[in-house]
Amino acid sequence: MAANIQDLHPDILTCALRCLDGPSLAAVGCASSHLRSLSSDPSIWRDLCLSTWPSLDHSSLLSLLPLSQYQSFFASVFSFPCQFPQSQSLNPLVLPRKLISAVDLHHGENLIFSKVIELDTSSDWFLGSPFRIDTLEEQSPQLVSLTGDISLSELTLSWILIDPNSKKALNVSSRRPVAIDRHWYTGETLVRYGMIIHDLLISIVVTCGEDGGHLRGVSMTIEDGDGIGVCGKESLEMLMKAMEATRKWKGNGKEEIEMSRQYDEFVRRRRNRKESKARKECLVDLCCTGVSAVIFMSCLVLVALR
Repeated sequence: MAANIQDLHPDILTCALRCLDGPSLAAVGCASSHLRSLSSDPSIWRDLCLSTWPSLDHSSLLSLLPLSQYQSFFASVFSFPCQFPQSQSLNPLVLPRKLISAVDLHHGENLIFSKVIELDTSSDWFLGSPFRIDTLEEQSPQLVSLTGDISLSELTLSWILIDPNSKKALNVSSRRPVAIDRHWYTGETLVRYGMIIHDLLISIVVTCGEDGGHLRGVSMTIEDGDGIGVCGKESLEMLMKAMEATRKWKGNGKEEIEMSRQYDEFVRRRRNRKESKARKECLVDLCCTGVSAVIFMSCLVLVALR
């Protein structure tokens, strides 16, 4: 007689469910009401969140997120925003006075760097200055070593922004690098991650030493289509709207591929815009030079005819 999976003891099933990743755990919950009840255990989702993003195991975040909210938190952070409704529920838009960043850098299963930063976003200086967050100061004497055989293209980054008031969160990293290049002056390797929201680029740069052996900086900025930094107020408004957006998960790395495609398209449009602007400025310079030459020659002719 074939045994039914529901005949197994709930403790055995719970142990098996703890070995699954988030998407698999969510899929198992759709199989039956019994499995849905077991897979909805808040402690399973809490442990899954802490193992996926070790930075969440921080006193300020553990006290912020109730046990019952880890499942919804995982769903909102693991997937990317895909649909931004025209009419937002935030009316009027209330900007947070504090923003929490939870950053985790992995190479495979190995955690390389993890940090939590609480940022005061209420000051006039922050609201009026270009948006920028540094998690690792480049001037710090204690640099993180990238030991072992590490391929920079295989570094995965998670940068979770959390609004402590609404407890809403958003992962603004593309997870996998969208570009790897070198700094034109210092020669340092720049591993870039990005997300495009409302024609703005959330740019995250992991700076490594020339030899790739040390992690020198991890920073995030928000830029417009011309590469100009967006101020803190506009950045917060965009992030709050993104936290309200519908989430979607496609699986099989399709999100990372889509993020890379959007980044390449954004960079291509920016390059074309700069080239077009340069051509227009060159044309204006030629016209000005031509007009100046005509005026100069006219003056010479007038002087000669006197």
